[in-house]
Amino acid sequence: MVDFPDILARKRDGKELTQSDFNLICNEINSAHPAQLGAFAMACTINGLSENETALLTEAMLYSGASFKQEKGRVDKHSTGGVGDKMSIVLAPALAAAGATVPMLAGRGLAHTGGTIDKLESIPGFNTGLTLEEMEASHCFISRQTDEIAPADSALYATRDITGTVPQIGLITSSIISKKAAEGLEKLVLDVKCGRAAFMKTEKDARELAESMVKAGKSLSIDVCAQITRMDHPIGRYVGNAHEIFECIQCLQGHGPDDTMELVYMQADALGYDIRPHIKDGTALGEFRDMCVRQGVDEMVANMLIADPWSVLPKAEQEIKIHSKESGYITDIDALLIGEYMCRLGAGRTGQEEKLDHGIGLEITFPVGSYVEEGECIAVLNIPSGADTSQLPMMYEAFKFGSVQPKHEPRLIDTVK
Repeated sequence: MVDFPDILARKRDGKELTQSDFNLICNEINSAHPAQLGAFAMACTINGLSENETALLTEAMLYSGASFKQEKGRVDKHSTGGVGDKMSIVLAPALAAAGATVPMLAGRGLAHTGGTIDKLESIPGFNTGLTLEEMEASHCFISRQTDEIAPADSALYATRDITGTVPQIGLITSSIISKKAAEGLEKLVLDVKCGRAAFMKTEKDARELAESMVKAGKSLSIDVCAQITRMDHPIGRYVGNAHEIFECIQCLQGHGPDDTMELVYMQADALGYDIRPHIKDGTALGEFRDMCVRQGVDEMVANMLIADPWSVLPKAEQEIKIHSKESGYITDIDALLIGEYMCRLGAGRTGQEEKLDHGIGLEITFPVGSYVEEGECIAVLNIPSGADTSQLPMMYEAFKFGSVQPKHEPRLIDTVK
């Protein structure tokens, strides 16, 4: 009879694992010795996972826990993370307004990348921990992964996080796609970011991940496409948890920044839904308000959130204006520097249990390509009174200037189907 050590030995020696191997691993993952999980993750990292192995591991992770029945009209998106990445919060209610069912499981931020769940938790009363029954009853929700959904992924990810095996493409793929498959999706669009503030720094690496996830999703009968997008500059004008909720409401009101709406619209288009009329006529905004109420926000608070967001959302009391030190075109805004600085201030986390200050945030008043005069305010930072500002020069370093206006680049680099 095959056991865990047998499987480890074969993977150590570069042998191909089978469906029964992966089923055993996922079914026994909570009773396995931590050293065995670390050895498995490391063997996969050193010897790789084939396309077939990745598909088999994804399926085993999916069936290690609860899942929803796959149905037509159930759609979702996943982003590999970035700075100012707020599209899920705009997209979900807009898709619902267009007639889709959106069962969105989302995550928290880590390091300089913001998390959808953290942003939503800046809304007073918003419950991001729905039960399976509450998810089943809702046509549109955004919630955390529960213990019942893909539990093997949770255990293996915790191991990867402390064993230097997070970057392995097959393990990333199985982690993401198993959770998305558990939602019972007909269609899925993936936003695979590349650039200095992305997990994948190069287009080559982003493409490899995109192709792997598309293949794994299709192996589970999900219609998947991946969009490779640029993540060098912050997305939109606002960075920070409550600040990005504020901008999401602007987007749903039809006043969103061009780059943010470019991403939102092309993601909806990839799923087969035209959300533009629903942004225009306010039904998408209404769906957002209703989603907030379904997920625990008081009805009056939800109405105030729509009418006057800052009357509800937290905003750190100390305001620091960042002024341009020279005249010229803004040629670059370094998303990585901004994300790292915001994280150090307390808007992001370096560990899973860290508490965030949802009121810390940044407004960028001039995007890349704008001409500014010396002394003009190019950004406004909100931080708690008495916060350490010794690293404020990082914020100035994030902005670069030149005498020639940079060429506009769309966010989309390529699509993988």
